[in-house]
Amino acid sequence: MSGRGAWPAVALCVAGAVASCSPAGPGRVDGGAAGAAPSGARDAGADGAALGPAVAVGLSAGAARVTIDADGALGMAGPERAGQERSVRAPCVATRAGSGVSVRCADGARHESSAAMIRFRRLDGTPLRVDGREYDGEILVRAGEDGLTTINTLALETYLLGVVPHEIGARPAAEIEAVKAQAVAARTYAIAHRGRRAALGFDYWGDVNDQVYRGREGQDAVAARAVRETRGEILTHQGRPILAFYHSTCGGRTAAIDEVWRRGPLPYLRSVSDLREDGSAWCETSNRFRWSQRWSWDELGGILERTIGLPRASLREVRVRSRTPSGRVSELEIEGDGRRWTVFGDSLRWALRPQAGRILNSALIFDLEEGTDVHGRYLEARGGGWGHGIGMCQVGAMARARAGQTYRRILAAYYTGTDLERTY
Repeated sequence: MSGRGAWPAVALCVAGAVASCSPAGPGRVDGGAAGAAPSGARDAGADGAALGPAVAVGLSAGAARVTIDADGALGMAGPERAGQERSVRAPCVATRAGSGVSVRCADGARHESSAAMIRFRRLDGTPLRVDGREYDGEILVRAGEDGLTTINTLALETYLLGVVPHEIGARPAAEIEAVKAQAVAARTYAIAHRGRRAALGFDYWGDVNDQVYRGREGQDAVAARAVRETRGEILTHQGRPILAFYHSTCGGRTAAIDEVWRRGPLPYLRSVSDLREDGSAWCETSNRFRWSQRWSWDELGGILERTIGLPRASLREVRVRSRTPSGRVSELEIEGDGRRWTVFGDSLRWALRPQAGRILNSALIFDLEEGTDVHGRYLEARGGGWGHGIGMCQVGAMARARAGQTYRRILAAYYTGTDLERTY
């Protein structure tokens, strides 16, 4: 998800008695204009022009084998289709063969190829299945250094049908305006980042590193209507697609991008209030609007040993050193082993993991309190929100939609000073 994706590293600084260094922030998206689609992603033809440009989505990488299936014959070709496509019977299993790809299909023949990429499509235009999941468009299987990379190429509007319901969830028709806002944000992200991962052979990952995409799985009528009724619309600032980040729950106020990630400010990603006139928050119905997390001291030491390298038994103190204007933690200081670690901004969510496989809900921590109970020493965080807090608050958008706000008004509330433009 554009806005909810995880950074793999923690931005921190280890110092002696006083933390005094200036580490670089993690390598999350930090801008860039729309780029050219990588090889294999082609713009839609004349009869598909209304579906927008073709995009290429990375479904998996490093696989030992990939199964491509369909309810009928498949067209299979090398990197360039002209004069090379052959009809094969599904299912087909692709494996690595030297620097190329080897494919065995249900017809029993082995189709060896020195090409680093093989393309599959349904001859009748119906979906294909990759390892059991249905996808529209075409499937490319590329040989990489660590195994096979699987890529889905399809029109942008069709791609959005598989993104929107997974980024905002299945919503009722009463919240259609929020789903429209999500469709515009997701389309804007896709336009702005097209070609961003061209070195890998595609435009975006189909997971939280970019936007969650699951092909035909989970598509629904409300999301399809939202995509259709906003077709081609994106948000721009000074004529360029914006970085349309979004998140689940802001906790009452969104964050400016430079509060959360170590980069410069953007005029359309400022901190904005998400309160109604009566002072209640639009996102207060979220189950993460307010939350608490408690760690035993030993448990916390083990987590910090894994996340920042602090010797487990040496943990002495964890404290908030500074906050951002929106109330989020800017610097978290951790002391132990005669040293101090400083964790910056949103990275604290990876440092203070509640448990393996999860990150802390947000950096909007109101209180960080040490105490002792019958089990011994503990640390408790009380906070609000879910996600990085930048851009559109999805639960807030849902409440605004139920209150009668249009998607245009919702987008204007979260992305200040932007224009809504139709690109095709």
